[in-house]
Amino acid sequence: FLPSAARVQMISILLASSTASAAFLPSASPTVPLELSRQQSRPLLRMAASDEPAPRVRVELVAQRSAVGSLTAPQQQQESETAVGVPPPSAAVPEPPSLAQRARTPFIGLTVLATAAAVGIQSKRLYKQKVEQLLADFAATMMAYLGNDAEMAATVRSFRQQLGPGSFRERMFTKFVTALVNDKPLGVPAIQQLKKTIELMKLSEEVTAAGFADAAVELSKKPAMLGKLTFLAERAAPAAARSAELRAKFPNWDADTVGTLQRAMLENLYREMCHPLADGSEPPAGGDVLLLSPADCARLMSETQAAKKEAIRVAAEEEEERQGQGLLGD
Repeated sequence: FLPSAARVQMISILLASSTASAAFLPSASPTVPLELSRQQSRPLLRMAASDEPAPRVRVELVAQRSAVGSLTAPQQQQESETAVGVPPPSAAVPEPPSLAQRARTPFIGLTVLATAAAVGIQSKRLYKQKVEQLLADFAATMMAYLGNDAEMAATVRSFRQQLGPGSFRERMFTKFVTALVNDKPLGVPAIQQLKKTIELMKLSEEVTAAGFADAAVELSKKPAMLGKLTFLAERAAPAAARSAELRAKFPNWDADTVGTLQRAMLENLYREMCHPLADGSEPPAGGDVLLLSPADCARLMSETQAAKKEAIRVAAEEEEERQGQGLLGD
């Protein structure tokens, strides 16, 4: 419900609209003239000459306004679409991209891809260098603390943290084994330290075998060092050494030749251990580490002592002969 003044104003607008649209839409019933009484304090709507009730006048006016709106709406919509679709006369016609502009777009993309690839390659190269340096430092540190189990264990933990995530056990072990073969003399202590390192690093048989195989590849151009690796590995970790097939890594020797050389290396090492001992002494300890039987240890000890006696006898005879020649010369 609207106030009286507002109702009067609305009816005036509706009457003006109906008059303007009378030429376009015929009315089904005669229009009703309205007079506004201004004599009363509150304006009232009166019907001057009509028997129709008030609701019919309001419905007729609303229908006429709706009809006029339906006729004019398509024209206004067409004008709006025409105004939007047609550019102003002053607007510049866009020019197509030039050949240089069309060629520059893929070139920029290729430049970005090439830069990203170069950065990735450089980062990967720097990472590899860092890893190799850490592995070399690990091997050097282990060799410096060789025989000190606590320091060796701490070294393993420290370098595993520095190397970061990933599986580096095999590569760490390979570097250590290569350094051990190159720097330490062949003997029982080297075998014991190799076995202890495998335990400290908690290496499985598969990882140990892979480390031996990688070390054999690095030492393949040094047959003497490769033979030393085979000797140490077969006594520190026999099963892993067999899995690595170290005796097949020699480029110029067959299995029989390698076996003969390994046996000669073993017996010569134990003879060197027996040589400082006095005649009648027990065979030196370490035969079990070298995988020598007690009978072989006793035999090698006896042969070594007999060789020492023979060498002493020969040296004494040469000395007597030299002295006799001296007396004849006088």
